[in-house]
Amino acid sequence: MTQPYPQPIALARQCCAISNIGASWPECWRNLLAGERVFSRGADLIPGWPDSPPLAAILKFPGLEGQPPFARRTDILARIVGRQMRAALDRLAGEHPAAALSLIVATSHGNPGPLSDIADAHHAGKDLSTMAAPLWEGLVADNLVKEVNAGLARELPGVTISGACASSLVAISHAADRIGAGLADAVLIVAIDTLSRVASVGFDNIGAMSRQGCRPYDRLRDGTTVGEGVVAILLARDGLLPPQDVVGRVIGTAVYCDAGHLVEPSPIGMSRVMQGAMQQAGLLPRDVRGIFWHGTGTRQNDKTEAEAARIVFGDLSPPCTSTKGSLGHTMGASGAFNVLAACEAMAQGTLPHVVGATDPEYGNLDLVLHRPRPVAAGPMLVTALGFGGINAAVAIAPCKEFQ
Repeated sequence: MTQPYPQPIALARQCCAISNIGASWPECWRNLLAGERVFSRGADLIPGWPDSPPLAAILKFPGLEGQPPFARRTDILARIVGRQMRAALDRLAGEHPAAALSLIVATSHGNPGPLSDIADAHHAGKDLSTMAAPLWEGLVADNLVKEVNAGLARELPGVTISGACASSLVAISHAADRIGAGLADAVLIVAIDTLSRVASVGFDNIGAMSRQGCRPYDRLRDGTTVGEGVVAILLARDGLLPPQDVVGRVIGTAVYCDAGHLVEPSPIGMSRVMQGAMQQAGLLPRDVRGIFWHGTGTRQNDKTEAEAARIVFGDLSPPCTSTKGSLGHTMGASGAFNVLAACEAMAQGTLPHVVGATDPEYGNLDLVLHRPRPVAAGPMLVTALGFGGINAAVAIAPCKEFQ
């Protein structure tokens, strides 16, 4: 959608986030500001995990003792986040019984557990015909909508969106377009990815994983840190939520796949979505108060963002940051973490710093380094990149601009 949304689209205060640095969004935010870096060895958490660099794994699943079985890790996390959002959905449905509610699950690779178990059995020479039917079904069936609904104790109509590591922002754009077009009153977005052996080994094999922990934009960076996490965000049409329950507004989104390269992002493609989201939001470059970059810490990503920033903002960008030095690269969930962080940054007037970066390579990026930085009130831009040339951006504004 390129025209402005007919009305601002509200981001609800009620949300959920679980990551390597926290089992709730307030805990995650506090630890982002504190510069926490909690990276783990996969083999310490999951039996049989291949040797790999550090991972940003969830150490504590709310309500569980220890780690869940790998084959059920994603499904269990989806059900947990559904339970955590149940009260918010029940309250909304009770206050607006005629409201059209729906669900979007955003994920880059769904549940990697069944494929991993079948691959293990194959390599061990086991008779695959003896494998349980649910395991095979897990290869072709998407159970995440079902698991979230089970946690919600509802049967919301739902769809799964996979846009690689841009999945969160692709889903937010789709949800905002549906609300803007009057096709939904509110949409619950659950962005989720757990540790994948395919992703971990694949990133490692192409030399994209850091041996020391992700350090976005730093001259000595050596790659990203694969992680996992889940975020639940509730979008609603204007006026559906009480003002005190709104933390921000989606005012512009853009998604564009330039299909230019499998793994090499394009600064042209990225600049197009940044400009598209800003155009829909009615923002000029000088209006943007802060940017949450995708910021994976790979040289391809960081170079692309610096070049895109020069195209859009000229010689110096607005204050900007990446959360992946702390959260790691949570794949399809990463953009949703940044949307929550953008709302928090607007409310508190503070941008978290790029954890791990001390000697930045690109002088045109006004990076927040060493400690959080005060930021002027106003709109924030969140960006994301995905393999295959997927680019996405979302413009977020504070509530007071629409009161």
